[in-house]
Amino acid sequence: MRTKSLGRLAAAASAALLLLGGAATSAQAAAPGPVVYSIDFSNPQEQDNNNLPEPYGKIWLQAPWGQQTTLWEHPDVGINTPTLPRYPDDGPFTRRYVDHPVAALCAVVGEDDTGINPDDELADGCVPVHGPGHYTINGADGSVTVHLLDV
Repeated sequence: MRTKSLGRLAAAASAALLLLGGAATSAQAAAPGPVVYSIDFSNPQEQDNNNLPEPYGKIWLQAPWGQQTTLWEHPDVGINTPTLPRYPDDGPFTRRYVDHPVAALCAVVGEDDTGINPDDELADGCVPVHGPGHYTINGADGSVTVHLLDV
């Protein structure tokens, strides 16, 4: 009877080690490092003279414990908020070093409509990140899509 108990204990210990090994692998996959990305801003109802959005706000990557790394940020400067349908506007992608694991992508992005009508909401919220891919955060009036090429 004692042999069966020791066998069960050994089996339980082996299962625990396998589970811990899997957890270590997951943690290593989410290790800090460079993030390569681009951002598309979409506002289907934009109707000014160029039909392009003037976004303002913040987009960031978030660790499981809440630490943030900003990917893009711009203040609302009224009629001087620049037109920006895509970021970066001078290349296909950009890169940022993230010093924490990434659990979520978050955005709070408005779109300036000074003098025409109230500002639009392009994005407000967070989505879980599971590696490279295309992540869209919606708002009441549009969306923001972040293309994570390497995370």
